[in-house]
Amino acid sequence: MNDILLGTDICQISRVKSATDKYGDKFLNKIFTNNEINYAKQSNLSIYERLAVRFATKEAVSKALGVGINKMGWNKGINWKDVEVIRQDFGKLSIELYGKAKIIATEANISKWKVSVSHMGDYATSTVIAIK
Repeated sequence: MNDILLGTDICQISRVKSATDKYGDKFLNKIFTNNEINYAKQSNLSIYERLAVRFATKEAVSKALGVGINKMGWNKGINWKDVEVIRQDFGKLSIELYGKAKIIATEANISKWKVSVSHMGDYATSTVIAIK
């Protein structure tokens, strides 16, 4: 039997838009990988929804890893770009870990990630399951 770890988060889309409007590339490059930014920018209609879903997913991953995020950033030396949200065929999302996040996941024997996201109105939500 596999053990699972769960993380979930909700993100206000207008806050991502506000931060992007205020800080521009500085905000985007701190939080998102180049692949995530490029994917989000492929559509003017949904750029902020796409970014907010990725933001919520990164936060959900931090909860599943048990590291959390505080006002100063990620705990245990992880940074935002250590978690990348990748769009697969037919809209399915996957998680790729780098750096300290990958080390923590490996030490926790996490072998798979499952992701479910949604957005409606001004909110984006993400739930992730880490499978040991």
